[in-house]
Amino acid sequence: MSMRRQATVLRSYCRSLGAALLAVALSCLMIWPAAAGAPPAPALPILVYHQIRVGPDGPPDGETVISYERFSVDMEYLHDQGYVTLDMDEVVQFLQGERFPPKVVAIHFDDGWQSAINAVPVLDRYGFKATFWVIGTSVGSDASFMDWPLLQDLDKNPNFEIYSHTMTHPYEDGDTLVDWVAGKTPGKSATDARWELTESKRLLEEKLGHPVPYLAWPAGVFDDVLVEMARQAGYTALVTVVDTMNHPGDDPLRIHRTTINGVCDERAFRDIMADGAYRDCVRLFK
Repeated sequence: MSMRRQATVLRSYCRSLGAALLAVALSCLMIWPAAAGAPPAPALPILVYHQIRVGPDGPPDGETVISYERFSVDMEYLHDQGYVTLDMDEVVQFLQGERFPPKVVAIHFDDGWQSAINAVPVLDRYGFKATFWVIGTSVGSDASFMDWPLLQDLDKNPNFEIYSHTMTHPYEDGDTLVDWVAGKTPGKSATDARWELTESKRLLEEKLGHPVPYLAWPAGVFDDVLVEMARQAGYTALVTVVDTMNHPGDDPLRIHRTTINGVCDERAFRDIMADGAYRDCVRLFK
């Protein structure tokens, strides 16, 4: 073959190779369009607080106690990062696939502690919404718990809402609702468990004057039998303390929440906001 013929063949080969590479590149773009710039999948962390300690007195910081200062730092971080707070109706809508801003969070307070009212000025400062879960028989039982007039005033604020945390909050080992249903607790049965759900719903609806379609499990202990029992009682969404993020399409009868340990620092809080996983900061700091 002449030199001229070899050069012609080589140029033809290069053109063919270039066209093939271009075709591969275009195919990749069609299969994986702008993946590097695609927005992350929507994720919703739900944060659970209990008691808000003001001053040096009171129980020490831990899994169910956080200082006013530490709580204030958490809320300031959420505000500075542009988070939008959701109420329970909006949490359910999020799970159903409705669109919300890219940074959303829900703030919950369990048990109806009187000290949780200390969170209100901080929440009001940023216009944050919050959900309070109260125990029927604890309301007004002593100075540690909110009474009905306070809860009714709180419930009138459009940013706050109150829902069921059962009647007596059974949570000790061997004495949970799961144990009752399984017949493992002397003197308790599935009938008693059902009463915890239905009576707390009835009481709250009577005292607050509006439907109570949402329930938080005591200590987050539940099983499939209880979920069905709650559904039959008229609850349409149930919150747990299974610690991970929530995503569109998740089951509203098994909503994830993350307890905030009052010992944790701001770095741990930021990590929680990134992945929804609980931090046992007592162990981390030992």
